[in-house]
Amino acid sequence: MGRIERIVKRIILLLLLLGGVMPVSVKADSVVPKSIRIFPEIQGYWFLDGHLPFGCEVTYTHGGKRRTTGYLNGNLPWKDIVCESEQAVFHGDDIIVDLYKVRSNNNTLIIRVHLREFSSVKSEFVLKIPPLEELKVLLPQYEQPRYGKKIDPFVRLQWVNGASYTFKSSDVKSLVDHDSLSLYFNNTRFYGGPIVLPQFNLEEPHTFSLSAVWTSKPWLNDIEVYPYIGREHKVWKFAVPSGADARDQMAAPKGMDGAEGFHGMAGTDAPEVRVKLSWNDDKSRLIVEAANGIDFYRDSFSPDEFSLEIIARGGNGGDGGRGGEGGAAPFDDPYRAGIGGRGGSGGRAGKGASVNIESTPDTEAFLPCIIVDNADGSTGKPGPGGRGGVFSSGYGVPTLLELLFPSRNYDGEPGIN
Repeated sequence: MGRIERIVKRIILLLLLLGGVMPVSVKADSVVPKSIRIFPEIQGYWFLDGHLPFGCEVTYTHGGKRRTTGYLNGNLPWKDIVCESEQAVFHGDDIIVDLYKVRSNNNTLIIRVHLREFSSVKSEFVLKIPPLEELKVLLPQYEQPRYGKKIDPFVRLQWVNGASYTFKSSDVKSLVDHDSLSLYFNNTRFYGGPIVLPQFNLEEPHTFSLSAVWTSKPWLNDIEVYPYIGREHKVWKFAVPSGADARDQMAAPKGMDGAEGFHGMAGTDAPEVRVKLSWNDDKSRLIVEAANGIDFYRDSFSPDEFSLEIIARGGNGGDGGRGGEGGAAPFDDPYRAGIGGRGGSGGRAGKGASVNIESTPDTEAFLPCIIVDNADGSTGKPGPGGRGGVFSSGYGVPTLLELLFPSRNYDGEPGIN
């Protein structure tokens, strides 16, 4: 064999080693799975409808990742993954949950997965039914509680995972078991379906209450009081100014702490409202007048059926301003950045008006037809604390990271009401 032939054979052998064996080895190592994670939709209400969307993410030894098809919009087929649970069955990215088994398992759903070809690459996810956080009973805005008419209240439930669910009390297809909730009209329990309101009667109360109680946790409840709406209905509103919001505090000089934020202005106290009831000349209409020294209302109503709402609330307090930003550290003392200033306090709520009603013996019976809302206003929100001052790099040149994300001293605390 000649010298040239030996060189050619060595080159071919080297190419085979570099181009055949090594790439196969590298490729084999690159697709070895390292771990798998489970991503269920924990913000939904799977614990009501029994459907839980989920997906899996596989991480490989070379750092790459693949996600399953469907819920996670990936390209990893579900046939490559084995899914198991004693409380559910699996259909691709949809878990069909047996809620009875979940409740029997201390309200816990356990999901286990592993790769079909790599059974040692596995994961487990434990998901508990979230506690109920709040419930509200309410009337839809379009539904006025008229005498003799029907109302169909709503119930809204809120869980700690952020999921919420609203349903009509009459909805037989509701996902909430009706035995888990007790609903009351005044003191009488009702079991779903529209409620027929009573006819107008001077001797009966002119407001009613709706209340809901979670049966297993009676401290979770709500009660709302509504006025009946008469055939003739008016709303008289005596408005007073709210307090002005405070402006934000200025930043502090170098090395000094931020100043406390400005306080919100107090809401206005509502002035006294005087109401007078009388008859017209032929006693066919009831005359009602109301004044507070600023506004004046007068109207006539049918004695057969009417309702009047008088709103005389106090003004809301203004919001507190942001605390001053701490001063930046000086060059010669790079760690003496100022602390952010405390936020300003919210303004005081204005007091609701005192409402005095003057009536005659023959108009006194109509006093319950007048509903008064003279609540105090709301206190203003406390202002946020100012940002802490920026630490300095001294006489050195700041890095790009320091310019984009400067290190700061402590932020100020929110205002106190």
